[in-house]
Amino acid sequence: MPLLVIREYEPDQADLVDQVIQNLHHRRIVQLDATLIGYTTWFYGIFFCQNLSSFQKLIELFTLERYDIVGYYTFVLIEASEAEVDEVFNTVWKLKLLRTVLIVVNGDHPQLFNYSPYSNNTCGEPIVHRVQEHSSTELFIHFLNDFYGCPLKLGTFESPPFVHILSADQGRDSLIDGFEGDLVSTLAGKLNFRLVVMTPPDNAQWGVPSPNGSTGLMRILQDETVDFGVGCLGIMAQRNEILQPGRAHYNSRALFAIPEGQPYSPIEKLLRPFERTVWMVLVGQLISIAFLMLCLKFASDNVRNFIYGEGNQTALLNLFNVVYSGGLHIFPRRNFARTLLVLWIVHCFVLRTVYQGLLFRYLQDDSSHSPVDTVDGIERSTLYYHINKNSDRFFQHNPSLLKRVRYIPPGNDSMGAALDAVASRRVRDGVVLVTLEHIAYHNKHRLSRGFLRSTRDSLNGFPMVIYYPKRTFLVRVLNRVIGNIETAGLMNYWVRRYGNYHFLPAKLTMVQPKPLELQHVMGCFLFICVQWSMSCAVFGLELLSSRVAWLQRVLQFFVHR
Repeated sequence: MPLLVIREYEPDQADLVDQVIQNLHHRRIVQLDATLIGYTTWFYGIFFCQNLSSFQKLIELFTLERYDIVGYYTFVLIEASEAEVDEVFNTVWKLKLLRTVLIVVNGDHPQLFNYSPYSNNTCGEPIVHRVQEHSSTELFIHFLNDFYGCPLKLGTFESPPFVHILSADQGRDSLIDGFEGDLVSTLAGKLNFRLVVMTPPDNAQWGVPSPNGSTGLMRILQDETVDFGVGCLGIMAQRNEILQPGRAHYNSRALFAIPEGQPYSPIEKLLRPFERTVWMVLVGQLISIAFLMLCLKFASDNVRNFIYGEGNQTALLNLFNVVYSGGLHIFPRRNFARTLLVLWIVHCFVLRTVYQGLLFRYLQDDSSHSPVDTVDGIERSTLYYHINKNSDRFFQHNPSLLKRVRYIPPGNDSMGAALDAVASRRVRDGVVLVTLEHIAYHNKHRLSRGFLRSTRDSLNGFPMVIYYPKRTFLVRVLNRVIGNIETAGLMNYWVRRYGNYHFLPAKLTMVQPKPLELQHVMGCFLFICVQWSMSCAVFGLELLSSRVAWLQRVLQFFVHR
């Protein structure tokens, strides 16, 4: 990587720059003053300043876009007092530049200094060290392995199974669990820092990221109120603009928690024993026979007697009477008519027996239509989308779906409350966009509120990270430990502790027979009411036919031979 050298236009500084370049141990590209074209962020730099005043002017140019915060930087002051040395390191610490060395020339007596921000007696205050051995390889802090029990502020909120806050008392160690809570607690133990939990103001949860005016957790991270934040934080371009993401510590999937299918109506329950094709065949059969009987109205009496039997004046009504297992007042005497009647009785008897046997089981079953369990199926349906405000990005491919979006109001475990509403069937017309871990946690710890189903396919991958303020050195420090945790398999172990990933209830209870209730036989009551209404209508027509001659002829045509 190239080395940046910046100096003032002083003769003695030019001589020092020449000596530095001549004594480089390895061949390296050296850039004087100006920035290389196409090279944006510097990692190595040597800066020459005449005094503290010129140093402060130089340090104002240390922007994150131009200088890597974890780079190696050497500042050379031609002259500086002991108090000014302390002032230099106070300024450097405000910029969170850890790997920094200061050389004070002071004539022929150069002195070398570095600093450490944490110690047994101080937390977040630079302790200046004078380096006696100039050839030491430990001039720069390579890794910050010990915070000496100093507090670090964690921004998070209640969001099981990711974070569950057990205690967050001021002045005491905060206790959290959840698999991201376990991760943070392990980091605190490995790096020896004290965890102080801070929640977003007004319980705004994740909040909305914005360069000016973020809310929720994004706000307290952006203004550096906290040192880092966790809580089901997926990588987002809008967040990356104002914050710094760490290493992805877990990859989940974004999918929908879906409601059970719509319950069958009372009439649909009566139709369930047979499939639609069977019902179409049966109805077609009755219509065909009825049509044939109407055609026989125009045949001779001999033909009708041969088919119906002599004296049978109500053949059309007898057709439906046999369907309902009713008795016949006149039994045909001819063998052909008897054979037709017996075959029709046997046919209807078999159908009724099969239907009644299946109907009893289906009436007891609290079954519903098959749920919509694919992402494409949900798009084609009329279901509403219950989502967090930050999930709008998943609908950019089809903005028309935004009309069906319902935002979940922020609050304490608001996602869990939305899932409870779906599981308990209080919400049947919507789906909830969550991660796989939300559903697995519900099916293990909240199964009494109802079993949750998810879509068979996922909407997108969902890598989770720890977010940090833009200017912080913690990213490299924590990433190194997180990498070791992932290698050891601890992350997957913690995740499995908090969820049921078999997507079956933890305990399968034996199904016991139960008596029929009113809701089970409501369809029967509706059907008999329809038949009674038809009977009353026919009776009314019969009464009216005594006064209307043409109506009497029509009824006689349909009812009698």
